[in-house]
Amino acid sequence: MAYEPKPGHLSVFKNDKKKEGDNQPNWRGKGLDPNGKPIEVSLWVKDAGKGKFFSGMIKFDTYSADKAKKSASDVYDEESGAGKSNRSPDNFDDDIPF
Repeated sequence: MAYEPKPGHLSVFKNDKKKEGDNQPNWRGKGLDPNGKPIEVSLWVKDAGKGKFFSGMIKFDTYSADKAKKSASDVYDEESGAGKSNRSPDNFDDDIPF
């Protein structure tokens, strides 16, 4: 059974894709806001005169598995295994410059 966060809780993990010198967050995570809406969390480790601290950003999670499945089905036909196209032999543009 997968972990299900409670409203107002989140989990943060070290960003393994972070490379020295890039601007990706040092830590990333997901959770739910107090109303139960999915959120994404990004944290950067900053160094100030008095020591290190976290600087962060919280945004609503706009990714949805249903949206991804729908967009994939728009370009891929699961039954035949073929890609879908809105181009038929009748609507090809023959003005190719080479």
